[in-house]
Amino acid sequence: MLLPIKGLQKTTLIDYPGKVAASVFLGGCNFRCSYCHNPQLVLADSNLPNLPSEAILSFLKERQGFLDGICVTGGEPLLYPELKFFLTEVKALGFLVKVDTNGSFPKRLQELVEERLVDYVAMDIKAPKEKYKEVAKTEIDFEKINESAFYLLASDISYEFRTTVFSNLTLEDFISIGKWLEGAQRYYLQVVKTDVPLLDQGFAAEHRPPSKEYLEQVANYLRSFFREVGIRD
Repeated sequence: MLLPIKGLQKTTLIDYPGKVAASVFLGGCNFRCSYCHNPQLVLADSNLPNLPSEAILSFLKERQGFLDGICVTGGEPLLYPELKFFLTEVKALGFLVKVDTNGSFPKRLQELVEERLVDYVAMDIKAPKEKYKEVAKTEIDFEKINESAFYLLASDISYEFRTTVFSNLTLEDFISIGKWLEGAQRYYLQVVKTDVPLLDQGFAAEHRPPSKEYLEQVANYLRSFFREVGIRD
């Protein structure tokens, strides 16, 4: 199976912390979060043609010395075992690699880390355990999520956990997440987007972005659990 590369952002200063990077977007996801702002990617829209991996690698060769690395996002990149072979070629060009994941493929995550094919992992934490299925809108094997999270907690790779903040998650939910992932390197609160097309077209009518005051309140509670806590718009 070819890697379903659906898009390339040639330069980003925000997606890979502290680095100048390009972002590679893969189609397809095993979650169906209502607030997802990449619905075409999640559904692997056939109107989005695949970009050949060779074209991405050719672009990267031209950007050696300018770009520090790439971000591989989606969708869910770890759906595809073929990702390993693409990243092997990216690393051979000397680039750093950041991978975004929902954590549902722990063995593939471990393989990439242990073979040094990834340098930074951003794992989405959807909710505390009891609300995971409600937020992801699909059947969840929470033990796989937990395995990925605890693998990162125990590893020496750079990583972050991040949660999209919306009205169904309470302060108590975030405290539960803090207790679950206590000691993590970095944890970010992400403001839900309601001004762009979402997977659930009715979501924006039912949910408003959280206030700055509420985000600061949650962040202050979480600073006792994590080494670094931030808020992202």
